[in-house]
Amino acid sequence: MSRGWNGFVAKSTWLPKSWRERAERALAETPAAPVAPDTNDAESVADHSPRRTPDPTPRPTPTPEALQPDDSAPLDGGDAHAPRTPVAGTDVDEATSGDARSTTRLVDPVALPVTASAPVVPLSVAITDFELADDSVIGPASVLDNLELTKAAVTRVASAILTTEGPIAVPRLVTIVARRFGVDRPSEESRTELSALVTDAFVVQNGFAWPTGLDVVTWRGVRRVVHRDHRAVTDISPAEICNAMELVITASPDHEVDREQLPMQAASVLGYGRLGETARRWLDLTLAQAVLHGRLIEDGERIRLP
Repeated sequence: MSRGWNGFVAKSTWLPKSWRERAERALAETPAAPVAPDTNDAESVADHSPRRTPDPTPRPTPTPEALQPDDSAPLDGGDAHAPRTPVAGTDVDEATSGDARSTTRLVDPVALPVTASAPVVPLSVAITDFELADDSVIGPASVLDNLELTKAAVTRVASAILTTEGPIAVPRLVTIVARRFGVDRPSEESRTELSALVTDAFVVQNGFAWPTGLDVVTWRGVRRVVHRDHRAVTDISPAEICNAMELVITASPDHEVDREQLPMQAASVLGYGRLGETARRWLDLTLAQAVLHGRLIEDGERIRLP
């Protein structure tokens, strides 16, 4: 682990003593190295596929190794590693208004694309930033009026979105595709036609569309939100959430984590702070399916890798 992470753990009095002692030993053995600042300010809230304009200035992608404390508040600036006091009130990921159709419907993720034989991601794998796909208008709304004639063009647009955000929830993909043709709120008929188009053109599993060439079984990506409102927890595929859980377990000293703590710690890796009931249910369902399919092992109240 990095010197910055070990330094953080060594100074964090709320963490277990064994963790701090281990970090202190690592600091004594590891030469100092520059540490990239953590600029994450995301929280468990999204406005469901917000509009964005491409940033002409490339933003560096951090590769953080640190795992946030379990009880952290939303990461909204300041010292992201400082202990926070949870704010009372309505859960933030359920208080935001928006088009509910752009968020994945909460269902039992029975098609979790994982297997016990799939390789486990090592800690050296980078956690990348989640990037919003471009949703600026590139064509007239009439393109969506006859998808039989414009299918190829619309599929190319969907493919570009998937390259940036995939795996992506189909409702969210449909929303962004419609926006590219100047339609902010497509009709139910249009949404149904677009959903059928992307389902026919790409691999869709458990309601999430996957970019061409990305292996559903072996992919071990983890994308961390760095700005609030970029995507809801329920818009994150079970595969990506499970990848985050693997990272948490691998990083723990005993290579196992309490079942109740694992979902929140995985959410922290993905860039979220305090979670609402809907987000927590989505994480719990993913954990249950990961155990069912043999990706993770439940040992009493502890969760470990196979």
